Amino acid sequence: MDEATLRNLFSLESEQTIGQIQIYDEIDSTNSESIRQIQTGREENRLIVAASQFEGKGRRDRQWLSPKGGGIYLSLTRRFSLQANALQGLSLVTAISVAEALHTLGVVDLQLKWPNDVLSKKKKLAGILLEFRQTKESRFVVFGIGINTNLPPEVLAGIDRPVTDLKGIMDKLPSGNVLVAALINRLCENLSKYERSGFAVFEEHWNNLDCYRMSDVVIQNGENRLVGKSLGVDSSGALLVQTSEGIKVISGGEVFPSLRPLSE
Repeated sequence: MDEATLRNLFSLESEQTIGQIQIYDEIDSTNSESIRQIQTGREENRLIVAASQFEGKGRRDRQWLSPKGGGIYLSLTRRFSLQANALQGLSLVTAISVAEALHTLGVVDLQLKWPNDVLSKKKKLAGILLEFRQTKESRFVVFGIGINTNLPPEVLAGIDRPVTDLKGIMDKLPSGNVLVAALINRLCENLSKYERSGFAVFEEHWNNLDCYRMSDVVIQNGENRLVGKSLGVDSSGALLVQTSEGIKVISGGEVFPSLRPLSE
């Protein structure tokens, strides 16, 4: 993977958005490095890509296993003029962008799990971690994306949940340059759309891709547990859950399929 090839594959919007590209053979975490650079006063939008991570970060402090050759690991740092409370839909927009980018490369039948997992046949293909930072002058969001491309069998065996990779669902893997460029092009396009119009323009698309919409689910948020039927998301990106006490609006937590129908 190299900067010149990436920039040749970038759309005009991506090229205008991203001031700097940094490519590492190995790093602790692309998100961690992005945050360190924000803390040192670097204000430009930047893309950091790594062939491997030895401290890859997932949601809820989980580790994202990131062996060399096993996936694409990147972080896009982008400044935003929006207020912090207007950014909650960005995680969902990122997941939509990943699914759309992969679709352009020939991956079909992808689904999404709220708030931002990308699934193939209910197995996790890609994970997303967004981190917000604010300085005196600017607000930044770091968009961390990991896509499994060709995970070694020993890594697959060490993951405690159903996962898959692109090798298992595609006839031919795209090059790293092509994959990263497709992701960034769609993400930059959708982030600009979000800044103009909010999440409402993505609501229907998300609900069409939602793996558990109209299914019985369990929402786990720390020690709190809620059981109900997922109704999809609203115009802000919050999850709507039908419970015995009415419809609950959920802004945080993790979705699991219910092990038994709620009518039992």
